[in-house]
Amino acid sequence: METLARLIVDLGRLDDGTHEHLKGCLSRDVLELDDLEQLHPAGDIEYDLQCDRLGDELLVRGRLALACDCICSRCGCDFYTQFLESSFCESLEIQGLDTIDLTDSVREGIILALPTYPICKEECQGVCLRCGQDLNAGPCRCAQQGVSSPWDALDQFTPQAENE
Repeated sequence: METLARLIVDLGRLDDGTHEHLKGCLSRDVLELDDLEQLHPAGDIEYDLQCDRLGDELLVRGRLALACDCICSRCGCDFYTQFLESSFCESLEIQGLDTIDLTDSVREGIILALPTYPICKEECQGVCLRCGQDLNAGPCRCAQQGVSSPWDALDQFTPQAENE
């Protein structure tokens, strides 16, 4: 697959009621995600799109994917995964245009598919808030030693009814 710097559709090739299939890669540089700490694109944005011309409108539907190297928000381990936007859909007005640039729409679609806090697996237990032990590797010693937390005192309070 060829990696493109911009995703431009030549509207002259599309008559009303016709469609064009676009498949390829868009450079990850268009994402401008260099300042994220927990998520780094490991490849380019893959797209598989169908563009339908409907009068003065271009309907773009399909699938977007991006592979990323991530740091788990719960346990801090490194992991690799692919984020998928399988129901990408965008409607764009094309009246008077010869070409249209889909780059910003694809960029927005894939960014919305990225999690704010990536996790390595749904059942990840994270780390112990007291000692930092990775709870996925087993229980920590805090529970066995009965180490108390300053927040334990709050467990003694019970909610009071409003009418009392």
